Amino acid sequence: MKSNLMLIILSLLFLLVGCNEISKETAHYPEDALKNIEVGNKEREIIIYGSHKVNEDLVLFVFRGVMNDKDVWIADVHKDDGQWVAKEIVQMNGPFKGKGNIQTVVTNDEFGYEVGYIESNNSETDDLNIIEIEGIEDWKIWIKKKL
Repeated sequence: MKSNLMLIILSLLFLLVGCNEISKETAHYPEDALKNIEVGNKEREIIIYGSHKVNEDLVLFVFRGVMNDKDVWIADVHKDDGQWVAKEIVQMNGPFKGKGNIQTVVTNDEFGYEVGYIESNNSETDDLNIIEIEGIEDWKIWIKKKL
């Protein structure tokens, strides 16, 4: 009887630990998927500068804070089996010299979006979602849905 009770208690303990681990990894909202990125760096705080909803299952986020507080990243956050997951993360630390006022860095034909850099003084922003980064004044990140 005592061993059966002990077995039941141990089983419940393993069940609770397993549920707790699952709940840490689930992301019911796109922002939650970004928090899962920082699991290895709990001392860091992710700062989101902007986002762009491409469609119901895809949101792009521009942020800092995963590796350090200086690097700028863009995360491609997809819905996968009802949960949001950061699928692809690209470092976006500034335009390449001599490549023009507007530069395309990421082109995703599968999901129909483009991402790149634009100089701050450029006024050609009609079809672009412009995201400004704190502390950076010469350039901005743009996102647009491909037609």
